[in-house]
Amino acid sequence: MDMVDLGAVAALLSVPTALVAAWWTKRSAESATSAALLVGRIQADTAISAVLGSACTEFLSISDTLVGVVKRLPSLDHDERQALVAKHAISVETRYASLELLAPPEVLTAAERLLSQCRLLERCALDRAVLRATILALEAGWCPGDPEDCTDDRHSSAYVAWEFLVGWARKDEEGRRHDRDLLDYCLRDSAILTEMQVVQALSLADRCPAMWDQLIGGWVRDPLIERLESHRKDFITAARAASLTAPLGPLPSDLEGLSSPPRRNCAA
Repeated sequence: MDMVDLGAVAALLSVPTALVAAWWTKRSAESATSAALLVGRIQADTAISAVLGSACTEFLSISDTLVGVVKRLPSLDHDERQALVAKHAISVETRYASLELLAPPEVLTAAERLLSQCRLLERCALDRAVLRATILALEAGWCPGDPEDCTDDRHSSAYVAWEFLVGWARKDEEGRRHDRDLLDYCLRDSAILTEMQVVQALSLADRCPAMWDQLIGGWVRDPLIERLESHRKDFITAARAASLTAPLGPLPSDLEGLSSPPRRNCAA
């Protein structure tokens, strides 16, 4: 059973009791024709709006938590990454299941898009962490002064390995085969990465995922997170339009960028 299947099973077991009760109350009220029960229907609709607003808030909150986890992954050990991503990906699935019973179509559509981006982020999270951790480590190994006057081969190797990885997806298959051994040499000669980190980076380079450039992002942009932020805003807009309570704040502004290390002048 894969992660999504586990999420679906967990979702069925975790739909809030209040949400189910509100749904049955609404069904009962819709089938009633007496004026006395009309008041009950109004009360049920109010209760549903409150419960659904809470479900929207929880779904949004847990998706934000997943994003925060994915941003942290490059700084974590390999063994910690997979379990952490799996835990929070399942949580997003279960919170989405709470919306399926009662959410109006426009809210559910926006939630589906946000969920879809969360799933994509979850699938890419481990590759993203390996690639970004490698890129950041290599940037830290560049010459701290003027590279034109640098005589440290390790600094040169770090920069060449960085250039290879940044442009790896734009090479054709023959080009990648031709440069693979040199990439291996430069990663090791930079003396920055552990053996496991080198093996992981080379394994990823051999596989060269189609989303390579998006996994790397850039010093300022992070396309995967940017798209999730866009879907997040759409979800909030849809929840507001449906008169539901939803958080108004943006995603945390401290996006994990691939910033270049500070430059210093080499000592003479």
